[in-house]
Amino acid sequence: MSVILRTNHLTKRYGHRTVLSDLSMTIYEGDIYGLIGKNGAGKTTLIRMAAGLASPSDGSILLFGKPDLLQGRKEIGTVIESPALYPGMTARENLITQCKLQDADPAQIESILSLVGLGDTGAKKAKHFSLGMRQRLAIAVSLIGNPRLLLLDEPTNGLDPEGIREIRNLILKLNKERHITVLISSHILGELSKLATRYGILHHGVLLEEFTENELWERCSKAEDHDMDLEEYFLQKIGGN
Repeated sequence: MSVILRTNHLTKRYGHRTVLSDLSMTIYEGDIYGLIGKNGAGKTTLIRMAAGLASPSDGSILLFGKPDLLQGRKEIGTVIESPALYPGMTARENLITQCKLQDADPAQIESILSLVGLGDTGAKKAKHFSLGMRQRLAIAVSLIGNPRLLLLDEPTNGLDPEGIREIRNLILKLNKERHITVLISSHILGELSKLATRYGILHHGVLLEEFTENELWERCSKAEDHDMDLEEYFLQKIGGN
């Protein structure tokens, strides 16, 4: 099984504050890797370093099994924090602009819009989109260039149940039909459990453990014997603080 992303003893400090500490994790080809942690756990910092938006203080990152991060990042798509969209443009115009900025083939635009469910938005500008539509447009932008890895930082945050379902189904489709490996962060284990195949629990910058989908359900089955749901299990794991 090919390794898509590996971090080795990755550490990030801002002054005297350590945000990530000695973090070693592995994401394999085909994974939907759910990075679960409370707000402030270091999830966004980890994703920013993988994307090249922040530099490690210590440790290293391998992309697609190689240390050449500049080349590897050409095969990554990202949605981090606020989507980088042009609100006065339509969905199609946003993708046309991004293709020009990335010197990418615009022939892919129609298929991407159809894939994310925005093919019929016509002249409607992004500023009039719902939050869920804007998130799907941000993912559409991240798909330009046919990435092998998607980094999604809390993509369902703030969405209503329908928007969450749309994003979840889109991620599953990208993984199964386009064979894109996904790293997705969230503070809600119950939501990640509906799509992730592997997990890592991040707490105060420390990766507590990694486990598979099957291992999660085995643990939760035991937790249910004590009337504990997924979120209670997660809080117990991180000490509830």
